[in-house]
Amino acid sequence: MLKNNQKGVSLVSIIILVIVIGVIIGGGFLLLNNERSKTRDAKRLSDITRIQVAFEFLYNDTASYELAAVDGCNEIGNLASQCNLKQYMPSIVTLNDPGKFNYAISTVPDKDTYTVTFQLENSYNNLATGKHVLTPSGIR
Repeated sequence: MLKNNQKGVSLVSIIILVIVIGVIIGGGFLLLNNERSKTRDAKRLSDITRIQVAFEFLYNDTASYELAAVDGCNEIGNLASQCNLKQYMPSIVTLNDPGKFNYAISTVPDKDTYTVTFQLENSYNNLATGKHVLTPSGIR
């Protein structure tokens, strides 16, 4: 039995230590989750930029975006990975959003335009969270 002048660890100090460790671990998980969503958004923007470059190469070769719509890219809602851009972006057939969203065609490619819709989980650079559209003039 401990006397009043003896030192030891009390139940209260153990509980406080467990709470502090729990808060630190919980904060770490929140930071990690936030970094993961930022990484997914960076991948999305990289993918969208590559899609834009492929469309622009097509336009430079043919003076039109129409050939992109030859196969599966000819309906609104289809995936951008179905566009006929393999010559300019061979990896397009395996291109997928790194999360739960899609890169979807929102305007079927024609002579002068196309639009691809995508979403961001967080604000990224000057882009807000939510839906965005890729057009020949850039991201809106």
